[in-house]
Amino acid sequence: MLNEEYFDGLITKIMNLDTGFLQVKLLSMIMERADAVKKLSIRRMLLQKILFLSQKIAAGALGISKTLVTEYRPGLDELDVERTLEAQIGSPILDYENIYCHEKIRQKSSYVLMLDVSNSMHQEKITVGAIATGVFASKLRNDYHGVLAFARETSCIKHVSEHNDLETLTDRMLDIKSGGATNIRKALIEGLVLLNEAKTMSKTGIIITDGRSTVGGDPLEIAAKYDRLHVLGISFGLGGSDPATNSLMAKKGKGRYMYVNKFDDLPMAITKILTNK
Repeated sequence: MLNEEYFDGLITKIMNLDTGFLQVKLLSMIMERADAVKKLSIRRMLLQKILFLSQKIAAGALGISKTLVTEYRPGLDELDVERTLEAQIGSPILDYENIYCHEKIRQKSSYVLMLDVSNSMHQEKITVGAIATGVFASKLRNDYHGVLAFARETSCIKHVSEHNDLETLTDRMLDIKSGGATNIRKALIEGLVLLNEAKTMSKTGIIITDGRSTVGGDPLEIAAKYDRLHVLGISFGLGGSDPATNSLMAKKGKGRYMYVNKFDDLPMAITKILTNK
């Protein structure tokens, strides 16, 4: 527990740092050691810093669109030459009714993020996980998206059908308790349940895990049931990760496997996976 005089001096020094990973991790560390009143004050500061970093890293929403061929109207300027020439056959003059253009129609997709919190996820790692989740939600603010955390059991942090409120989502992330066995299979099953809340054509899962499933059986059969499953492999502690299992999950899920070397790289890895970079 921090005494008040020491706390006030420490918090001033931390708040004078540039907003970044060091600052939010220090805030999360002293929040664990502060009294109940101070915890609330630090949590408010931490929330704002996480929201700022999430939106900065995300830097713009994604969007999937399909292209339709339609009759010309003001605002459409991408001409479909073949369809226009076909419609113009036999007509001596060019008529607006014979002009056809390409129109891009926004299509909503659904996504679920599954975060392994079964191993050495200390509070500062939970905080970085909250930033990564904020990046995920910011990038997909125009799409349906859900979030779950898992160890032996799974915990739904945000339903796919739920309104996108980044502050509420971040607040819930900070309440996650880590530790215990790892049931990747169950997490993938619950991820599919979340995705089915939205009736969309495209359904994608992103799982963040070391790949070491200690209970629940083989996850590969369930991975194959995703339209697309991306895997971010990361080492949580001394045990390392299981790249063979992670890459197989991605292969079965017709997705991409990416190894994340440092936990602080996780938010940017989310952006790369979503933008296919």
